[in-house]
Amino acid sequence: MAKQEKNNSWKSFASIVNEGKKDKFSRVYLITGEENYLIDRTLKSMKKLIVSPGAESLDYYSKDFGSSELPVDEFQSLSGTPPFISKRRMTVIRNSGLWGSRAPSAAKEQEKWRSLIASIPEYAAVFFVEEKVDKRKKQLIEAVSQNGMLVEIDLQDEEVLKTWILQRFKEGGISISNDCVSSLISRVNSSMRTLDNEINKILLYCENTGTKSISMTLLDKLSIPDVHASVFQMTDAIGHRNTGKAMEIFASLVTLKEPIPKIRLMLARHVRHLICAKELGEASNIASRLKVQPFVARNLVNQSRDFSIVQLERLYNLCFESDQWVKNGKMDDRLAMEVLLAASGKV
Repeated sequence: MAKQEKNNSWKSFASIVNEGKKDKFSRVYLITGEENYLIDRTLKSMKKLIVSPGAESLDYYSKDFGSSELPVDEFQSLSGTPPFISKRRMTVIRNSGLWGSRAPSAAKEQEKWRSLIASIPEYAAVFFVEEKVDKRKKQLIEAVSQNGMLVEIDLQDEEVLKTWILQRFKEGGISISNDCVSSLISRVNSSMRTLDNEINKILLYCENTGTKSISMTLLDKLSIPDVHASVFQMTDAIGHRNTGKAMEIFASLVTLKEPIPKIRLMLARHVRHLICAKELGEASNIASRLKVQPFVARNLVNQSRDFSIVQLERLYNLCFESDQWVKNGKMDDRLAMEVLLAASGKV
């Protein structure tokens, strides 16, 4: 399930686990990225490899510092405590902020932390897990790369997710079409944690009912609504001046109890992405700049051809105005959205 390595410094989640399976462990790891599900899975896998069975309470420690500062003496205590039974003691430090909001600015403090990281003993395995890493903090990043491993775990691409989904359903003896697989990915916005929950729910239904095949009708019944696809179809209808169709799609989302402010927000976001697609042109550039899946970028390029940049800017302004109509009390949510869609056919 591994993505291609981004460069020689930052490794994928597969790299860290594969090294561990060869009984090769580093003293320190810095893990970051958007795919929290895989980050947690990676830590779970490493825990099994490092900590001896039954020694979890002795040789494993985890703490989330949130908005608190990581004290130097506490870090020294955590990283310097030797294991009792396992070969190494595993310490997970979440959100220390050392590579972000609470990064030391003074050269003296940077050098202190650099020295602390370098002096982590051989019997330790310290995992820093950070929501965001400012890669301009080169001194502390180098401190990790010289003494351990840098790991970046981002959202997985469509092909990786498809393979994973198909394997999960195959293990359950359930067949599923490629269209249903793509729809599942769209419904969860490529989040593997949400995707895992949806797959488990569908498999449980199949087990209890004896169902052996997943159709789009059944997927619509069991899974969360594909709001992204609906917004795309709504925009497509607007581009073809089919306001009636756009209204029907909106009405179906309302019937499914989707919050109207969320629909309007997603429409505005989609139009903003179309503006970017119009300006950037190349799908690869769009995927990189907007941090969307390549198939989403390709769809944005194709749909942007139905609009001029002026039309997209007008449509984006209409989304903003619609939001203001509601906030100013001129219209309720549903009427404001319907007026927006009616006006969008004339941009």
